[in-house]
Amino acid sequence: MLMEKNETYTATCEGYNEDGAGVVKIDGFVIFVNGLIEHETAEIGITKLKKNYGYGRIVRLITPSEHRVTPVCPVAKPCGGCQLQHMDDAEQRRFKMEKVRMCFRANADMEPEILPILKAEPYENYRNKVQIPVQFNKGKVEMGFYQNHTNRIVEFDTCHVQSKLSNEISAYLKQQFARFSCAKQIRHVLIKHAHRTGEVMVVLIVRNYPFENSEKLTKQLCEKYPQIKSLSAIINRREDNVILDGKEVLISGRPYIEETLLGCRFRISARSFYQINPYATEILYSKAIEAAGLTGRETLIDLYCGTGTMGIIGASKAKKVYGIEIVPDAVKDAKINAEINGVNNIDFFCMDASKGAQAIIRSKIKADAMIIDPPRKGCSRDTIDAIVKIAPQRLVYVSCDPATLARDVKILSEEGYQLCSVQPVDMFPHTTHVETIVLLQKLNS
Repeated sequence: MLMEKNETYTATCEGYNEDGAGVVKIDGFVIFVNGLIEHETAEIGITKLKKNYGYGRIVRLITPSEHRVTPVCPVAKPCGGCQLQHMDDAEQRRFKMEKVRMCFRANADMEPEILPILKAEPYENYRNKVQIPVQFNKGKVEMGFYQNHTNRIVEFDTCHVQSKLSNEISAYLKQQFARFSCAKQIRHVLIKHAHRTGEVMVVLIVRNYPFENSEKLTKQLCEKYPQIKSLSAIINRREDNVILDGKEVLISGRPYIEETLLGCRFRISARSFYQINPYATEILYSKAIEAAGLTGRETLIDLYCGTGTMGIIGASKAKKVYGIEIVPDAVKDAKINAEINGVNNIDFFCMDASKGAQAIIRSKIKADAMIIDPPRKGCSRDTIDAIVKIAPQRLVYVSCDPATLARDVKILSEEGYQLCSVQPVDMFPHTTHVETIVLLQKLNS
């Protein structure tokens, strides 16, 4: 059958792709349909055709799934940030576990047991960070999120995954930008809200600072929201999509906020990485440190350690910890965080993961356990080779991308490591993202 764009067909969803789109087959030809749930039958309109697959939209739902729910957010579809709001919790969990399973099948040719996904309530208002683009368009201030693959801002009154306080502050700022006619100077607003301590950081990413009425704007903001312990501006005149680059000017308070996690206290600065979901992070870090099998006698390597969170939390259960991180500001924060928490058995190296691992080899440090938490792209081959030379008995790999995780696990399994467990954690309810903790054990040669 010759398929054409804009034509409609009736089909039943057979599963999902890794982006959460429903997969249907029309005479064997694969069509991806956003918002379609497995086993649903619908009338599908073809929107785009490629050589071996295409894209469609739901014209009419014929047989709805028992797992279909109405999204709580009225702009969920155009915004695209929460891709799974049309699924109930059970189907979201099933999708994420299946996504991890599919990635291991496709990228590692493995069929490991996937442990039941772990979640932490609340499933709404869980995020501790929001970055909102600002535009002045046709005499109107626009604040919201970019629609997928466009520069068009989808405005919102309430984002249901942000904290209520973050939503309040962003709505207030939108009014103030209009009132003081300064929206043209503002590029983004970054809000970090420490849920446990209640401290808030607001960063204005601006073209120039100070700007007209900036003093009135910032003074009134701090008076209205005393929870703001850090207010700063980052002057960024770049034309690309790199946001947090440029000179940082402290306007009020201190250049950081503090948050507590698993009995430790951590500083969070404007540019430092901190896990987005504070509730699920407690599960993620507890499980990762538990998997490392620490008894108080081990040397632990924390590779890609960021501001030292996992290494500092694990230090009470280890004899010695070494943290490796490439970002100088993060290492600076990590050292302060260790001091704040009275942790004396941890040292930090400021270098990339590969060079840091090689420094461990040169130092002849014997590592009993290692925790690695790389960025989405996973580990470089040089880093994996260095890890294999260090030869920790227990290797805990924490990943935000199951595809690159599976790829790296395959390489490590070829280099003398046995895959012991695969534990998904739902850090980002209502989205397609999933964190995974993998434990690998060194096989004795």
